[in-house]
Amino acid sequence: MSDVRKIKILLIGYGNMGHIIENEAISINCDIIDIIEPKDNKYNKTLDNSKINECDAIIEFTHPIYAFNIIDNALKYNKPVISGTTGWFHKIEELKKKHNFTTSTLIYGSNYSIGMNLFYQIINYSSKLIGDTNLYDIYGIEAHHKKKADSPSGTAKILSEIILNTFQGKEKVRYDLNNQALETNEFSFTSIRAGEISGKHQIGFDSIFDEIEIKHSAKSRRGFAIGALMAARYACKIKGIHNFKDIFSEVMLNATQSH
Repeated sequence: MSDVRKIKILLIGYGNMGHIIENEAISINCDIIDIIEPKDNKYNKTLDNSKINECDAIIEFTHPIYAFNIIDNALKYNKPVISGTTGWFHKIEELKKKHNFTTSTLIYGSNYSIGMNLFYQIINYSSKLIGDTNLYDIYGIEAHHKKKADSPSGTAKILSEIILNTFQGKEKVRYDLNNQALETNEFSFTSIRAGEISGKHQIGFDSIFDEIEIKHSAKSRRGFAIGALMAARYACKIKGIHNFKDIFSEVMLNATQSH
C-alpha cells in the first residue's frame, strides 16, 4: 500500500533554505507545523516551547557552529532528525556514543539534491573507467555563494572520497596548494565563493589528447529542499544514523510509493 499520510515537520532554521523548504513542503505531502529560528523574534523559541511532541520529524538547516548541539538536543525527543547543515560531520562518532540509534533516527548529508546524488553515481563510474586507462589526470572545482560558511563544500569532500576510492594512482586530495606543486598521487579540488551561486561542481579529466568535463549546476535551491523533505518522509520508517547519499535509492523509492 502506498504511503500517503501527511508528515508533520518541525523546521529548525528559517534562512533561505528554511523558507524554500516551507514553500515546497506541500508538494511532498508534508506540513510545516512549527519553526524555530533564533535570529527571528517571531520564531525564537526552544524545543520545549515548540510543537515537537506533535511533529513526525525534524528538519535542521542552520549553521556549522550550532548544528551539532541542535541535533544532539533534538535527538533526545526521540523524533527523526534530518540535518542539511555541513561542517560538523567530524562529530558524528560523538553522536553515536551519546544516542541509541536502534531506537532513534538521524539522516545527514552534504547535498540533498536529487541530481547531485545521481552525479555521485556518475562520477563513481567515470572515475574508475577513465582512471584505469592511465592516460588522464583528474581535478575538481566547486563554486558556491559568498555567504557559504564552509570551504571546501561537503559535496566536494564526498566527490573527493569517491575519486580516492576509484581513480587509479590518486591517494591524496589537495584543497589548498599553498604554492606547492602537486605530487603524482595527488589531485586538486578548488573552491570558489562569489555572488549568489547556488552550487556548481565539476570533475575534469585531462590528457595530452583531450579533456573530459562532467559538471552539475544547481539552478536553484528547490532541489535541495525537495530531497530533504523526501528524506523526512523516509526517516519516519527507519531507525539508525544514515548518510543521505547511502540511502538515496531507498528514499526515491519511498517517494514514488508516497504519491
